[in-house]
Amino acid sequence: MDSAGSANSERESDGAKSGSGRDRRVDDRFDLERAPGTLIHKGASIPCQMLDISLSGCRLRSLRRFTAGSLESVRVVLTIQEMVLSIWGITQWTSWDDKIGIRFIYPTARARNQVAGLLTCLLDKSAVEVVKRAVAVAQQQEASPILALEHPLPVESEAEVGEPAVEEFQQVAAPPPPPKRVELRSEHKVLSLEEGDSPAVVHLVADGAVLRGNVLDVSQDGCLVRLAKEFQVRLDAQAEVDFHLRGLPFRLPGITREMHGDRLVEIRFTEMSRRKREDLSQVIMELKVLSEAEEAQAS
Repeated sequence: MDSAGSANSERESDGAKSGSGRDRRVDDRFDLERAPGTLIHKGASIPCQMLDISLSGCRLRSLRRFTAGSLESVRVVLTIQEMVLSIWGITQWTSWDDKIGIRFIYPTARARNQVAGLLTCLLDKSAVEVVKRAVAVAQQQEASPILALEHPLPVESEAEVGEPAVEEFQQVAAPPPPPKRVELRSEHKVLSLEEGDSPAVVHLVADGAVLRGNVLDVSQDGCLVRLAKEFQVRLDAQAEVDFHLRGLPFRLPGITREMHGDRLVEIRFTEMSRRKREDLSQVIMELKVLSEAEEAQAS
């Protein structure tokens, strides 16, 4: 969204407050009165002032210049009633005065319910203890890695840290690393998938062949498909690829660009409508956010 559009959105939200101090847009918005928060983008922590929050997203003012723009994956960290909310989202717009609009990403309905419970604390102070107990139970049951609602814990002192255990036996040499997986080359963000996550069908137009397989990598430029059976695909041949991402079907025309072995074919997309390109870009972005959050949690 351009600066004029973002400014209009802000004026509409600022002028639509109810008597309780909440903004009324898609979801009720709660004024956070410039509470301190942190915006995390590609590992960098940017201090910010939280302006308002709702179940669908938040609005904040960055205290340092944020130049990444819209459709960037970010993480927002703030404290509500002594509970820390850490949640992933996507920037929807930025403005000239360092305001940023962010849409939250919920991997599960349970994560969304956790945030809804937390927001009730802003209306009803008597609900705080109930929400804290529910959060503690969710943590014991290994709540979603995307959304972390937790109480700040004391830092473990050096005196409490035990001495490292001494290895009694000689460590066995690690096995050699597996061969590096072929990756899709693209100027845009590439989404890597596990085999089986996105079944695909490749239609070779000239040969009339129909080849089944799985999409391994995909970007706005093209995709990498592992075929179910060995097949020597001609290069620079017209093809169409059918696949699904997050339940959304795509059928995209392309050109076979390269073969890696007998089963891995790289296809470059050719003609694509603006709507299909935007849909593909949005789904890739959201799935990359989830994947990066899962990797961060695992490490």
